[in-house]
Amino acid sequence: MDKCPRCRAEMKIAQDAYVRDDVIVLHEVEKCPECGEIMLTEEQMESFVKKLKRLNLWEEEYGFVKIRKNLPEYEKLVEVSKMLEKKGVKLEIIEM
Repeated sequence: MDKCPRCRAEMKIAQDAYVRDDVIVLHEVEKCPECGEIMLTEEQMESFVKKLKRLNLWEEEYGFVKIRKNLPEYEKLVEVSKMLEKKGVKLEIIEM
C-alpha cells in the first residue's frame, strides 16, 4: 500500500462519494487514516471513469470533478489531470 504524501502514514482502501447534482456515486479510493488525504490508483481511476460513463455522467472528452479549494486536493487534481491528459482526456475544474 502507498504512503500518504502529506503525513507519510500508510494509505487504506476506502469508499469515497462523488456528488453531481442529485446523483451520488460511490467509488474505491486510497485514504489516509491519519489526515484524510484521498488518492486514486490508476486502476481505481479507470473503474471510477467506467462507472461514470455507465451512468452518463462522463462527457466524451471531459471529466468533471468537484473539489474543495485546499492545497492538497488541488495538487492531487493537477497530478490526476496530467495523467488523464496523457490519455487524451481533458479534466475541467468546476468550482463548488
